[in-house]
Amino acid sequence: MSETDAEIQVRRRRGDADVSADDSKPCDRKKSALLLWRDMPKHLQFNPYIHTGYRPLLTAWGCINSLFYLHNETVNIVTHAVPILYILLTVPALLPWSQVELRFLSWCHFLGILCPWVGSFVYHLFMNLDRSSVVYYRLLQLDMLGIWISQSFGAMPMVIATSYCLPRLLRWFCISSYCLLSLWGLYKAMTAWSPWERRLCFLLPFIMRLLLWCLRVTSYGGGDPAAFQHVVLQDVVSIFGAAIGAMHVPEKWFPGAVDFYLNSHNIMHVLVVAAVYSMHVATMRDLAWMSRVTCNAVL
Repeated sequence: MSETDAEIQVRRRRGDADVSADDSKPCDRKKSALLLWRDMPKHLQFNPYIHTGYRPLLTAWGCINSLFYLHNETVNIVTHAVPILYILLTVPALLPWSQVELRFLSWCHFLGILCPWVGSFVYHLFMNLDRSSVVYYRLLQLDMLGIWISQSFGAMPMVIATSYCLPRLLRWFCISSYCLLSLWGLYKAMTAWSPWERRLCFLLPFIMRLLLWCLRVTSYGGGDPAAFQHVVLQDVVSIFGAAIGAMHVPEKWFPGAVDFYLNSHNIMHVLVVAAVYSMHVATMRDLAWMSRVTCNAVL
């Protein structure tokens, strides 16, 4: 009997080992299926300093399934998925929907802080879709469209608050100028085919915002004075993040060492989230300021 019991125990241990091996196989397969930079198609070889962790070309369902294992786009996906959930759950309750004169600006703000994350999330999740490079560039255009909505509609509360107490004609000139420059930025964003073209497509709207910064520090400029710090930070932090992304730092210094996390694109993603948070704070303060201030020039 003692020998039989021992045999049973051995069989149980072997069975447990087999089960553990079987359980680990899916993760092992996914990890082994990740590719190197040199294995990727040309349109996905945009950072030569990220050597490993690339997903192979997948179906749409395969891309969705990649949410559940680690690869070199995981951090990029998660850092923009979390803001989507947070914004949807919290921001609508904070906006002054009941004030008719601020309802349009509330929608501008809500879309302006939500759309860049939606575009980025979809782009990073499906960028390795097993379709032609044309589909990839359509996804990239969707990402750029989200950024444009943030730069145009998202900036509209700041533009209107800054020019709130200017004479009517000058006020409408400021608003119309920013709208026209934003349309120019949209055209450049949708037709850009190089990283530097995409980085520079919002240059003119940014210059316009710089002029509005100067207006805000004068007695003619409007907006909540307490919001000015965040008005500046929303652009400065995002530019800093874009510069890090353009320089490929730190992976240029440590090639292959930060493939999965802490690379330049990961850092840029976190910084632009911080920049949009500053935009949210500034906009909420400007909306509150416009609700309690009366000027001769009313929109």
